[in-house]
Amino acid sequence: MICSAWALEMGLIIFEPFNSLILTLLALLIVICIIVIFFSVKLKKVNQELIERNKQISDLNTNLRHSNEELAGQKDLITKKHIETDKFYEMLVQSANDGISFYDRSWNLRFCNSAFYSMIGYDRNSYNSLNPEDLFHPEDQDYQLRREQALVNNGFFESEVRLKHSAGHYMYFSTRSVMVRSETGEVLGALTISRDITRLKKIHEDLIKANIGAESSKKLKSTFLANISHEIRTPLNSVVGFSNLLLSNNLTNEVKEEYIEHINHNSEKLLQIIGDIIDLSRLESSQIQITYEEASLNMIVNEIIEEARQVIRRNEKPIILNVKNHFEELGDLIFTDRIWLKRVLNHLMDNAVKFTLDGSVEFSYSLEDQNIVFRIRDTGIGINKENIGRIFEEFSQEFDGHHRPFEGLGIGLTLAKEVVERMGGKIYVQSEKGVGSEFSFSIPYRPAGSRSSRAFGNNDHSSIPIDWTSKKCLLVDDNKDVLIYLNRILIDTGVTILTARSGLEALELIKITPDIDIVLLDMQMSEMNGIEATKEIRKIRKDIPIIAQTAFIFEDDKDIILEAGCDACLIKPIRRDHLLTVMSSFVKSN
Repeated sequence: MICSAWALEMGLIIFEPFNSLILTLLALLIVICIIVIFFSVKLKKVNQELIERNKQISDLNTNLRHSNEELAGQKDLITKKHIETDKFYEMLVQSANDGISFYDRSWNLRFCNSAFYSMIGYDRNSYNSLNPEDLFHPEDQDYQLRREQALVNNGFFESEVRLKHSAGHYMYFSTRSVMVRSETGEVLGALTISRDITRLKKIHEDLIKANIGAESSKKLKSTFLANISHEIRTPLNSVVGFSNLLLSNNLTNEVKEEYIEHINHNSEKLLQIIGDIIDLSRLESSQIQITYEEASLNMIVNEIIEEARQVIRRNEKPIILNVKNHFEELGDLIFTDRIWLKRVLNHLMDNAVKFTLDGSVEFSYSLEDQNIVFRIRDTGIGINKENIGRIFEEFSQEFDGHHRPFEGLGIGLTLAKEVVERMGGKIYVQSEKGVGSEFSFSIPYRPAGSRSSRAFGNNDHSSIPIDWTSKKCLLVDDNKDVLIYLNRILIDTGVTILTARSGLEALELIKITPDIDIVLLDMQMSEMNGIEATKEIRKIRKDIPIIAQTAFIFEDDKDIILEAGCDACLIKPIRRDHLLTVMSSFVKSN
C-alpha cells in the first residue's frame, strides 16, 4: 500500500510536467477550436451573405436581361413605328393631287411626289433628263431667281408660273415655297407645293372676256338706244309737224302736196326703222327663215333702183346712178326669198347713196360660177382699213355718238350679212378712205323657168284704172281709223263697201249677203280673232277670197294665217298700191 502510494506519488511526480503540457495543448486545442468555430461561424455567415448577394446579383441579372429584352422590343417597336410613320407620310405625300417637292440648300431637287411629274406629263427619269430652263415659259424664266431671293429675304414665296407640258402646251401653276430649318435653326432646304390652275385660269380668262363682251354689248346697246331715239324722233318730228301744218285753211294745193310728200317720206323712214328693229330681234332669236318662191330678178332690181332714185332726188344729191344688167341673156325668173333679197339690196343701196355726197353709184348683177353676184360700187367717203373688220357688227358705225355725220341704226349690214349667209352666199367689202367702197355678195343661182315677160321699168299698179262698181267688199276691223283708211283707198274703184267691227258681226253680214266678192279681215280682234273668224267663214262660203291684214310679220304667223283658210296676207301698214295689186288677183275689173 505504501508502495502503491509511493508509486502513485512517483507517478504524479513523473506525469506532472506531462499534464501541464497536455493541459497547455488542450487549452491550445480549445483556443484553436474556438477560433475554428468562430471563423467557421463567420465563414458561414459570409457564405450566407455571399449566397444572398449571388442571389441578388442573379435577380439583378435576370431583371437586367428582362430589361434588355424589353428595351430590344421597344427598340424594334419604335423602329417599326418609325418605318410605318415614314411610309404613312410618304403615302400621304404621294397621294396628294398637288405637286410636292423638296430642294436642298444648293437648290438640287431631293424629293418630289408623283403628282409633281404627272401634272406636266413626265416620269422621274424623263424629268431628270430635262434642262429645267426648258420647262419655263419664256416670260417666266426669272421664276427660280425670284423664288430664291424671296426665300432668303422673307422665308416664303408665292407666285404663278407657266410650265411646258410634255405634249407641248403650257400649264398654269400656283406655287408656294417655304424655307425648311432644323431645330437649331440651320437651313435644310426649301419645300414647294404646286397646284394646277390651268382650268381655273381658263375659266377666269373666259369670265374676263365675257365681262368685256358684256360691257361692250352694254355700250353698243346704249349707243343703239341713243341712235334709235334720234332716228325715230327725227322723222316723227316731220310727220307731226307737217300734219299740224296741214290744218291751216289758207294752203294751196301745191303746198299741201309738198307737206303730204314730207309726211309720206318720213312715215316710210319710220316704218323702215321699225322693220329694222324687228329684224334685229328676229336675228338675235334666230327666227330669220328663208322661204323660196318664184320671183323676177329684174323686177326686184327695178324696185330697188326706183327707190334709190327717189332718195337721190329728194336729197338733191349730184349722184349718177348706173345699172349694169349682165343677166339679159338668161331667164330672170329665179327661186329666192323675194322679201329678204330686196331687204339686203335696199340696205346696201341706201348705204351707197347715204355715204356718197357726189359722184356716182353703180349697181350691177351677173351670173358667175352658178352664183348670182351683186355689186354696189360708190364714189363715197369710203371706210378706214382698221374699221372694215367691224362694220358687220351690231350697232356699229365708223363714227358713233354725236360725232356721227350720217343717220342710221348700224344694224343694216349685220342683217345683210346674216341673210346672205342663210341664203347660202357670202358678202364682201372693199373700200378706201376718200375714194369709195364696193359691197358685193353672191347667192346660189336657182332658175325657175324661162325669161320673164315683164319689162324693166315702172310697175306701179296705182296708175292702172280699176272698175269694181259691180263688186262688194267686206272690211272687218275693230279699229275705226283703219276702216276709214281702207274706205278712202277703195272708194275710187267703185266697189260697194260693207264694214264690220268684229268677227261675229262679219259672220252675220256674210249670212245675209251671199253676193260678197271679197273679204279684208283683221287678225287681231276681241271676242273672235281673225283665225277663228276665217274658219267660221269657210263653213258658210268656201269660195270667197279672204285677205288677212295683220301687224305680225314673222313667217310662222303667216303660215298659220294661210293654213286657217286665208288666201293672202297683207302686213300693216297697208299701202294703196299693194292692196289694189293683191285684191286684183282675186277681183276682176268690169
